[in-house]
Amino acid sequence: MACQWRFIIWLFYISQVSADSGSISNVTGESNGTTFVEETIFTVPDDYDDTTKPGSPGVLLDVNCTAYISKLGPFSDKDMEFYISFVLLCGWKDERLPGSYNQRVMVDESKKKKIWRPNIWPMVHAKILKREDLLYPVLHPGSVVYLMQRFDFEVPCLMQLYTYPHDRQICSFILGFVGGIKVRWEPSPYFQSDSPIIISMPNVRPVFQIDKVDFNSFTLNVQSYGDTCIYQSGSCDYSGYADCIKMGIKCFKAENLNTTACLNCLQMGGKCKQQNPSQDCSPYLNKVNLVGDFHTTLEVRFALSRSLSYQILHTYVPSFFVVAISWVSFWLDPASVPARTGLGVTTVLTMVTLSTKVRPAPELNYIRAIDVWVISCKIFVVLALLEYAFVNYATRQTSKAPKSQQRTEDDGEVEKSFVANEDSLDGTSLQQLPGITFTGYQMAKKLDYVSRFVFPAAYIAFVATYFGVFTSSDRYQ
Repeated sequence: MACQWRFIIWLFYISQVSADSGSISNVTGESNGTTFVEETIFTVPDDYDDTTKPGSPGVLLDVNCTAYISKLGPFSDKDMEFYISFVLLCGWKDERLPGSYNQRVMVDESKKKKIWRPNIWPMVHAKILKREDLLYPVLHPGSVVYLMQRFDFEVPCLMQLYTYPHDRQICSFILGFVGGIKVRWEPSPYFQSDSPIIISMPNVRPVFQIDKVDFNSFTLNVQSYGDTCIYQSGSCDYSGYADCIKMGIKCFKAENLNTTACLNCLQMGGKCKQQNPSQDCSPYLNKVNLVGDFHTTLEVRFALSRSLSYQILHTYVPSFFVVAISWVSFWLDPASVPARTGLGVTTVLTMVTLSTKVRPAPELNYIRAIDVWVISCKIFVVLALLEYAFVNYATRQTSKAPKSQQRTEDDGEVEKSFVANEDSLDGTSLQQLPGITFTGYQMAKKLDYVSRFVFPAAYIAFVATYFGVFTSSDRYQ
């Protein structure tokens, strides 16, 4: 993780010192015969008031921000929250600072004299794990200030798990800007992307796939949500980044940083487009005040679809084969009691064991899709075992039938007995005496014969219906 942040700071630093020298002379020095150039540093004057918002009184200060998401996930279904670590780069104009520089200048705040900066706070229920400035503020020509801050959050995400693991979720985080500010999402000159939301894709947990990211700027009144008005909205499509997940640690090696693939993956901005506001928010923006009860807010909303790879390998495929193995019992002779009983009990116990491997759900008052699958598979293996219980019962009833009737011929007794050969598996070839029927045995053989087709057909129909219902929905919960 430390390596990632060093890379971000290095990228930010390189973009700062790459400008041409201007009217302010750089300080030069010499060490071991090598001449070096020290960048220009602006020191905050003593009479600067860092508690007062720049600009005219009563006029909202425009603040433009870009988010670089360095890590996203894990997503916890049990705790209904997710982890996110990102850098927020914001810029605003402060005319109290000199604007005559024609190059970027570092603002020196080492003497405990700081410049004004926006008051940013996350949504009420978010847990702040870390918040810090990564670098000193940077003063651009025209008195424009840029500041980079790092945030680590654990953010609530109330997931609806009805279709788990085929679910699609919407998770978001909100940042409020207090103090007479009008904040917007805008691309930053410090990143090689025209998107205001940039994601380091190798650091996205593969449990979910990012389909798109929506970004909004809106007014918010903490006393009345009826005053909410969205004055900026847009959407970025991030589909097709599967190759970035496979890159992994490769893109954090120095020899790979300048490759096109790594540049695109480490700073993926997606295909973004702005949307026109649905209403005029001027009346609501006029209510934004310095107190903070009426302020402007930034929102990032992730549209996620869960990856099925884990569940396919650990739940669907094993349970499918366990159910299929239970059908072998229908092809064994009804007289093979130990074999058929052992097979039936083993498949039932195996299915029960597999069900314990399914990821536990939080305390929900509804059944998930994966629960429907597991319960149905249990029912199929239990029915296969019960089928043999009925077959065995019918066979035993046959053994209790009266033996062959005896005929007396010339005062002699000839006993005819029942003989079942291997050709009688379908219940159609039975050698028996005239007038003697063994309906129990015939029924047992017939039931096995029918089960060979009914059970697979019913299970295949269930599988087709299950995946057809739960994978066809494209709605986000």
